[in-house]
Amino acid sequence: MVESCSAVNCCNRRRKDVKMKFHRIPTDPNMRKLWLHAIRRENFTPSTTTVICEKHFTPEDYEVSVHGNKVLKKVAVPSVFDFPAHLKKEPTHRRVLKRKHEYKISRMNYGIIMKNCASTVLLMPLCTNILYTYIYIYR
Repeated sequence: MVESCSAVNCCNRRRKDVKMKFHRIPTDPNMRKLWLHAIRRENFTPSTTTVICEKHFTPEDYEVSVHGNKVLKKVAVPSVFDFPAHLKKEPTHRRVLKRKHEYKISRMNYGIIMKNCASTVLLMPLCTNILYTYIYIYR
């Protein structure tokens, strides 16, 4: 049986006339999980002979062996794919969400600390820091 790449929309097959490397899915449970997550195939259960071609790895995923051969790094995970629209991830805006959360907390703390500062002089530097954070995050 001819080995073919298991990535979505990839038709590369192992042939004698074409020198293309094929890499088996790792047996290490942690690396295997990372690879399967990266491949994004629905209802996919890989076998011991399941392979991914070299087209799905970046040049940084390889190192040169003592003999001068190109060898896949142990920590490499396939990252170059041509996914159909339903498998593409929408970009997440974590930084924006985090800042909104910080804003709510800073605003709440600022109000509480300002009430405390009116009655206590010792908390004044803390109030200044909170005010600075509040202004810095949301200019």
